[in-house]
Amino acid sequence: MITWAKQALLIALIGMMGSCGPDKPKTPEGNPRDKFVGEWKSDDTNSQTHTRIQRSGDNFFIHEGLNDLTGIYDSTAQAIMIDNGVKKVPVKYLPATDQILVTGGSRDAKFSRVKK
Repeated sequence: MITWAKQALLIALIGMMGSCGPDKPKTPEGNPRDKFVGEWKSDDTNSQTHTRIQRSGDNFFIHEGLNDLTGIYDSTAQAIMIDNGVKKVPVKYLPATDQILVTGGSRDAKFSRVKK
């Protein structure tokens, strides 16, 4: 009887040790680059023109009205950097509001995702 109790206690201890092991690795939240992809509308104007962003690797293709732009993802800045020929303009994703922020010169512009 004492042997059976010792075996039960040993099994319980082993089970508790296994459950106290390292935490399970967290699942990745996906690629941050994918957050930019989609259709966006300006929050600052009443324009009916939407901006569409597509991605291929670190390269982004931005289409707005008659304008086509390209950008490259900068992982340090966590932003798409658009080179407009004069300077680089960052486009950042704002996860709290699911918006993108375009910073150009003295003016910022926010865009919201177009819901389908």
